[in-house]
Amino acid sequence: MSRALQVLREERSLLQRQLSAVDQAIAALSGGWVSSGRKVERTSKPTGVKKHGRVWTPAMRAAASKRVKARWAKIKKG
Repeated sequence: MSRALQVLREERSLLQRQLSAVDQAIAALSGGWVSSGRKVERTSKPTGVKKHGRVWTPAMRAAASKRVKARWAKIKKG
């Protein structure tokens, strides 16, 4: 009887790992939303999704500003 319980527990552990992997795949494909039984929850951090874009250094911002100002000056000039 104890061997049967051990086999069942091992099977349950394997199924839990497989279910976790499926949940992670669903979260990745759905943008971080996972169904956990009766309700749908947002995972703590969606994988592969950046919250913010590129981080610009002050020098990059200044250069971009200079280019935009030059572009608008050219447009206004005609």
